[in-house]
Amino acid sequence: MRFDVIVIGGGMSAIMCGIALATSGKRVALMVKGQSKLNFSSGSIDLLGYDEDGNEVEHPLDVIESLSPRHPYSKMGLANVVHNAAMAPVILEGAGLSFYGRSSDRNHYRMTPLGLLRPTWLTLDDYVAIDSQKTLSWNKVTVVSMHSFLDFPADFIASSFTRLGMECDVCDIKLGTVDKLTSNPTVMRSTAVAKLMQNDGVLNDFARKIRSKVGDAEMVVLPAVFGLDGDDTIQKIAKQIKLPVRFVSTLPPSVAGTRLLSKLRKRFVQNGGTFLLGSMVKTGKMAGGRVLSVQAKNFPDQDIEADHFVLATGSFMNGGLMSNSAGIREPIFGLDVEYLENRGEWSKENLFDAQPYMEFGVKTDNEFHAIKDGQPIENLYAIGSILSGHNSLKLADDTGVAMLTALQVARQI
Repeated sequence: MRFDVIVIGGGMSAIMCGIALATSGKRVALMVKGQSKLNFSSGSIDLLGYDEDGNEVEHPLDVIESLSPRHPYSKMGLANVVHNAAMAPVILEGAGLSFYGRSSDRNHYRMTPLGLLRPTWLTLDDYVAIDSQKTLSWNKVTVVSMHSFLDFPADFIASSFTRLGMECDVCDIKLGTVDKLTSNPTVMRSTAVAKLMQNDGVLNDFARKIRSKVGDAEMVVLPAVFGLDGDDTIQKIAKQIKLPVRFVSTLPPSVAGTRLLSKLRKRFVQNGGTFLLGSMVKTGKMAGGRVLSVQAKNFPDQDIEADHFVLATGSFMNGGLMSNSAGIREPIFGLDVEYLENRGEWSKENLFDAQPYMEFGVKTDNEFHAIKDGQPIENLYAIGSILSGHNSLKLADDTGVAMLTALQVARQI
């Protein structure tokens, strides 16, 4: 098999890069090993939520040039950050996704599954998004919980609305169809509930019980267990309740993240992209400073060739980086990895401190060519969370780095 570009990975960075390349006419294949961590995401996309001192960022673009030179945004340069941040929502909208926020000039606040407010760039429409903690759109809110569904702590979320100065009630709705899931705790998750909610009978029963309890509320807040396979269920529940409805993501797995992943994958295929699912890339063949081909576990006797290769395999969680007592390595190409040699310095004792290992990753030049034995590889790029130089938890920049480095490399190719 031969393609113009092979992207190794199946998460946000891989798919965004694949869509951009396929749209430009390239013959692109995504080699996907397994599940994507997008299934665990909140549905929001962060550009830069905090600066390196831990302060909330209101205007992300004003802070870009103060970041460490090692940060992917610094390597990209402010002009490219601005350009790619303008292109990303266009691609997302082309996949049928609409967001609150859109402009990279200013962050707003999203509500986390535990009711905290965090600065973010884009939030899926119909989800709780607040411009400012001092500017609110409602006076009275009802938060709806589902009896026996424990991945949506309604009391925490209600407390957050109360702290914001709103009157907030919690109503508990009991549905026999949902309660049946408790017989198997491993399936009592948001995605399983969302499948039940695709049944009109269950949905109508749920809406009827909500209407009987919301009283004079101006808005109803629901757990994000709607819209797993499309937007129809979201529209139906809002129409049935007859009040403005907003959603808050549940604890993982996330319906919002699964929906995001599904729509982006569909768009990639519509644009002519090829998925090679279950393709665990084992190694690559190189010569003359270039990658010639890769070999996958499920294609043991076949070289998969391309003109360009993009590594988007993620960090430790996805197996893009691996560690042992000897150090940290990138398992496919044996690329140079930036990390601290003293293993005792990889982490801090306090869980809530910024952990040094979060900044470990593959070394690249400023054009994101991957580096091996000190030399950049001409046709191999690295994007997303496998990159070194930034702490995505501390800075709240994970999805932004994923999307913007993906689009930057796609433009270069």
